[in-house]
Amino acid sequence: MTGVAERPLQQSGDKVYRSWLGHTQFCAACRAGVCCPTAVRLGRVWREVRRG
Repeated sequence: MTGVAERPLQQSGDKVYRSWLGHTQFCAACRAGVCCPTAVRLGRVWREVRRG
């Protein structure tokens, strides 16, 4: 069996976190310290997935 079936939430959480991190690295508003609605949304999704 693969690790995907054993830990789907962990891998999904990692994917969401990496998306959030990648966004903050390339978004001009995030880099400037301005509140970015996309970063807020991605952060909320990551926290929801992490809670399971």
